[in-house]
Amino acid sequence: MEKRWGWLAAIVLLLLMALLPLWFHSARTRSVEAPSTALHPAPKSPPKTPAPSKRNSQNETLTLAELRHMNRRGTLPRLVYLPDADRGEIFRSLRRQGLPLWISDRFFLLPGRIKPGWVRLKRPISLREFFEKINDFPREKTRRVVMYSGDSLDDFVRNFSRQTRLNPRAIFDEYFRFSPYLEGGILAGFYRLPYRLSAGPAMAYLTGQSEKVFARLARKYLGEYDPAGFKRYLIVASIVQRESWHPEEMPRIAAVIYNRLKRGMKLQMDATLNYGPYSHRIVTPERIRRDSSRFNTYRYKGLPPEPLGSVTRDALVAALHPAKSSDLYFVRNLSGTHDFAPDYATHLANISRIKAERARLERAKKAWNALRKRSAKPRHR
Repeated sequence: MEKRWGWLAAIVLLLLMALLPLWFHSARTRSVEAPSTALHPAPKSPPKTPAPSKRNSQNETLTLAELRHMNRRGTLPRLVYLPDADRGEIFRSLRRQGLPLWISDRFFLLPGRIKPGWVRLKRPISLREFFEKINDFPREKTRRVVMYSGDSLDDFVRNFSRQTRLNPRAIFDEYFRFSPYLEGGILAGFYRLPYRLSAGPAMAYLTGQSEKVFARLARKYLGEYDPAGFKRYLIVASIVQRESWHPEEMPRIAAVIYNRLKRGMKLQMDATLNYGPYSHRIVTPERIRRDSSRFNTYRYKGLPPEPLGSVTRDALVAALHPAKSSDLYFVRNLSGTHDFAPDYATHLANISRIKAERARLERAKKAWNALRKRSAKPRHR
């Protein structure tokens, strides 16, 4: 009997928790939208009110408050993205895009099934009409947009503006409105965006999709997602991304970074100097001597202050889950991958071996070119 009463009390508590947001929604709507007769003259023609229902007076008051809130016009963005997700994710996405939703709308307005895609509103409509016709609106045709791995935000904005004809300044402004990161806030990969687009919905979508991946990986490997703390891993991932294009060796490169940081060693990596306007420039010895920014890991200890550019999911996983190794050095070999070493002596031996292989390859190329020239000469009879 006690167990039965416990279950009953739990059910009643859950019902009260579900109805509390609706009550707050109604009270807040009445307090905000109730017109003052001293400041607002009466309209020439009285507004239309819904026909009285057979509900009790309390339920009828809540319904009228909901209708006043839902009938507000001009507050919905013209372009809305509906993700292929559950009700909670759809609700969070719509609020991020600027729809004036309350917590209670998640339970009382969102329909059970929503067709995903981009919706363009051709005229200002109310929230009620939007949700009533949410599956009837035609979905926009989309095209593929690419965020290349290693690209800086400047690179992406330049290419994106060329594709969409959008103002670069508007793209920058909207990016920083939605993303907490100065660089790397858009994950490298392919995205689908409408042909007709504005900067706000585009950046809300791109940064939102990226942060979903960031949050999922952070909760898997760190237990929680905190953008302030997650930036450290985004910086490491951006270095890994610059150093290698091979996913299989990315965890070992991440291990080298963490091992050097743990020992208080300078990272001394050329990739950290590929920041901002130097993202695709070759790092020369002169540049290493001349650059005085915190991105110069030959001069300063620790990580750079910001990510270097966009990263792939593989590089991010490597930063969150590095390989277990004692490596402190690596050098690029002739195949394009890297040879790793736990100490400086082994590292020097790897460098000498690679130099010898490169010299032997150059000699073989010269001999082959000389042979081709001799065979190409015409023979005199």
